[in-house]
Amino acid sequence: MRRIALVLAAAVTFFVLVGIAAGPAAADPANKNTLEFTLNCGSAGTVDAVFELSSSDSFHIVQFSSNFLWKSLDYVTPTGQSGRIERGIQGEGHSNLVTCTYIGAVSGNDYTVTGFFTP
Repeated sequence: MRRIALVLAAAVTFFVLVGIAAGPAAADPANKNTLEFTLNCGSAGTVDAVFELSSSDSFHIVQFSSNFLWKSLDYVTPTGQSGRIERGIQGEGHSNLVTCTYIGAVSGNDYTVTGFFTP
């Protein structure tokens, strides 16, 4: 039981820190270090986003002050190679996960990303 409490405390601390670090972003879509694309999130709609090359953990949502923090990212290259990248604590930590797709602005890869929008 004590081990579960420690794991839960560590998870809560992680998500609090992620929430603080991922507060309102100010990425400039015209910045040479950002890539622009549209996230198609199915029934959740589409949103324009930018990806800061120095920050691989989130996409800044252009229309409103939010970020999309991704938990898993699947990709397929134009030549058919595929892969998966996972980050953060896996498991049932979020009940509001959204799956979105987009095409890489430079690579042309097809991406499927699962994550959540920050408040």
